[in-house]
Amino acid sequence: MKRFRERQQALWSLPVLLLLNGCGGAKLECDSSDTRNSVLKIISGDSNNALVNYAAKNSSVVEARVDSASTEAEKRAILEAARQGASYRLDDTIITNSKSKHKRAVTCSGLLYATVEDATAEKQVDFTVEQAPDGRVSVSVRPFQF
Repeated sequence: MKRFRERQQALWSLPVLLLLNGCGGAKLECDSSDTRNSVLKIISGDSNNALVNYAAKNSSVVEARVDSASTEAEKRAILEAARQGASYRLDDTIITNSKSKHKRAVTCSGLLYATVEDATAEKQVDFTVEQAPDGRVSVSVRPFQF
């Protein structure tokens, strides 16, 4: 279990670099489309995403498919397919929690929704947008606390 958490935490903390239009002094924003897309990419790329696992286990459609499966392998395959087919959405409201003194980093929060078939789960997601001295912008997402 400890190894699982370490791997999950490492995945969620990997920075995703945003592409800039060559402008050296890009303004850091919690709610830009690039930031939103990066957050969703990080979360959807996590195969052990606890939020989507919760939604999959609470979907009556998925439950019916699992109940009709005859082997454990089929049941696992149904759950995996449901998780892979999940859709993610960030709420319209993203909050800026803090800005660094030198305006090189902002911390942000927003509601994340994961939908699997007929079930939607929501959880607050916290993330950081940082600008390196060379102008590159990265986004990192804090692992969910359950």
